[in-house]
Amino acid sequence: MDFRSEKGISGIDIVASVIIVTIFIAIIANIIANINLNSKDIEKKTQATSYAVDEIEIIKAEGYLESYQDKGINQEDIISEEDINDENGQFTGYHKKISIKDYVLIKNDQTKQANIVKEITVEISYMNRKGTQNVQISTYVTKE
Repeated sequence: MDFRSEKGISGIDIVASVIIVTIFIAIIANIIANINLNSKDIEKKTQATSYAVDEIEIIKAEGYLESYQDKGINQEDIISEEDINDENGQFTGYHKKISIKDYVLIKNDQTKQANIVKEITVEISYMNRKGTQNVQISTYVTKE
């Protein structure tokens, strides 16, 4: 009878170890890639929110403008729509749309007096791996 020694490692042990290590490396690489993609998505959403907040602050500082008169009473009207460029004039990948609705349209009540309160919505859209995403922030301006 031929008895083999059970000392050391065999070829099957090495193959099993390599397979297990390869699986763990693949799982860790996948987790790192997902974290990186999610952080980029969050970074894009944060930048879009920053653009929207900046625009809302400008609108609040300007207050009720005469150009808002008779807009948004029967339907939501678009005040402006444009791409956002950086200080060098390069497209940033973000698109801005500012729309206006009158309080009469918001409450759907024609008995209310028009051109007193306006809701202004800033919508910033951008592309990410999930498709087109939007950030919307609204504010109210009143006529004094």
